[in-house]
Amino acid sequence: MNLRYHIESKEWTYEAKADEKISFGFNKIQIRPTPSSSVPQQTHLFTLKNKQGNLGPLVGIMTSMSKEMALAGNGSLFKSLQDELVKRNGMAVVFPPETVVKDGLTGVTFSPEANKWIPVKTPLPHIVFNRVPFRNAEQQQAFKDAIDYFCALGVPFFNPAFINKNKLYSIFARHDQLNKLLPESICVKTLIQLAAFLEKHQGIYLKPASSSKGIGIFRLRHRNGRIELESHSHRLEFPGLKEFWLAKSRHLLEYDYIAQKEIRPAAIGGKRYDFRVHAHDGLNGYEVTGIGIRQSEKQDLTTHVPKGGIVLPYNIVKNPRHDAFFAWAVKEIGQLLTEELGYFGEFSLDAGLTEEGEYAIFEVNSKPMSFDESQIEEKRIITLVDLFLRKTGF
Repeated sequence: MNLRYHIESKEWTYEAKADEKISFGFNKIQIRPTPSSSVPQQTHLFTLKNKQGNLGPLVGIMTSMSKEMALAGNGSLFKSLQDELVKRNGMAVVFPPETVVKDGLTGVTFSPEANKWIPVKTPLPHIVFNRVPFRNAEQQQAFKDAIDYFCALGVPFFNPAFINKNKLYSIFARHDQLNKLLPESICVKTLIQLAAFLEKHQGIYLKPASSSKGIGIFRLRHRNGRIELESHSHRLEFPGLKEFWLAKSRHLLEYDYIAQKEIRPAAIGGKRYDFRVHAHDGLNGYEVTGIGIRQSEKQDLTTHVPKGGIVLPYNIVKNPRHDAFFAWAVKEIGQLLTEELGYFGEFSLDAGLTEEGEYAIFEVNSKPMSFDESQIEEKRIITLVDLFLRKTGF
């Protein structure tokens, strides 16, 4: 059914007979009918499904915005989701939590007619997808209030929050099989604790508990009686761990660092590689959407592309063992996250293979960025929209 929005009046109308009663959104706001012959000028057309007199699905994508309503976050993802929803007679509204009120919200949607983002005021969405791009924004009262409101009303909501590394490790520790896949990790609190951990493993990674994409990571090793620190940009040596602690402890404690055992990764052509695995909730639990390979090029600290890593096709290492392992891992992790933290709907894994052929899981990312592999990203968009439709009943 055709639905039109007039920006100046902020009114939604539909083209139908006057005696039809049509509502829009989760809270079923009644829409005024307008004959095709009297449609006001400068309206934007959207075609939506009609489920028992309620138009939708209206998918809310919660993010952060400036006061001028400029989008923050992954704009290309939002546009791709809207494009796919339009193909299937749905629409997305991208909004910040601050605009949620009792009967609706204010945000932007991409108008196929105008080929641009337009400001809109909508009813409450049938489902909300959390893509707030900043961890500190999830600590704001507006975010917490919006989530509480949606949950109280029963609006389907997924991806509850960024995943803190300390929290992830404590959850995995209670799982008989997953706990074996995480390299041993501790919260960095004292010099004595860190010294014992480094002595045990000789090489460790230090990572901020709330970060992603390899930001803030560095490695410590015992080397020739000294302590070697290596980051993406530089290498330093300290006479001993006490001197390192004096120089770096304030930073480690301020950003809630964890220490993680260094594993010896498998290599292709002498250079380490990792797996990037995308997963989504399907009809039979969590399923693998796609797998990519990232290989270190200029350094072997991480394989993240922004830090100099390169993209390789999964096919060069693909085998039935890898396929079976990741199918099992995403199903178990998806179920565990849902039980412990809430419903995520999608996530990605950073995983590795040791020189001995054992698997390791380094990270679980609740808000994956766009995949460099176009076929994985395209499948991701389709499966997310499948999920929206399934959860809303449209």
